Formats: sequence, C-alpha cells, structure tokens
Amino acid sequence: MLNEKLLSILAHPVDGAISIVTNGTDGPHLVNTWNSYITVTSEDKLLIPASGFVKTQRNLSLNNDATLSIASREIEGYRGKGTGFIVKGTTRFITSGEEFDHMKEKFSWIRAVLEVTVVSAKQML
Repeated sequence: MLNEKLLSILAHPVDGAISIVTNGTDGPHLVNTWNSYITVTSEDKLLIPASGFVKTQRNLSLNNDATLSIASREIEGYRGKGTGFIVKGTTRFITSGEEFDHMKEKFSWIRAVLEVTVVSAKQML
C-alpha cells in the first residue's frame, strides 16, 4: 500500500510538478507532469496521462524502470511544511482498454497512459 503522505501529495488541490526520469542509450531523460493528473488505482499503480512522452516511451521500451520525484510544499514533512518522495517503479504504456478509456474521458488530449507499478517510495523531506 502506498504511504498516506504520498497519497496526500497526489490528492492535494494545489498542483505540484512531478518529474519522471528514464534511461536510454544516450543517458537519462526527464519529463514532467502535474500531481492532479495522476490517478492511483486500487492496486496502488499510478496512471499518468501522456500526450508527448515520446522519448520516455522509447527509453522505457528498452528498460521499463522509472524514477519519479513527487513533492509538495503544502504537506507536512519531517521538519515542517513540505515533503517529497523518490518513487521507483516498473512501467508500461497503455493505449487501449478500460484504464485507457477512463483516463481519456478525463484527459481528452492523451495518446497513451503511463502505468507505474511502484516498487519503492522513500520520503526525502
């Protein structure tokens, strides 16, 4: 089960940037999204709408591991307001089916959904 503090960040109404790092043949690649775009499934997977993410998808076809930085200045951390997590997981891109259709209803502009199966989530702040 995902940490309650991490779920609080993802559910917070004040948007925060989420960074997604993948590795390809030419090294690391970084893309961003917003916490309000992420849907958490009942299996604790993260569903992230993807419009671009072309290089991310190419990298993940070679190595499906990704690292995410998820943070918020609004959620209480170890030493006061503000906390963040480094989340590691395995991924796949979804382009059809129930999960894709559900996300497409919310985000008409998507071409795919990046699904992240969380392997670890470590609080950093």
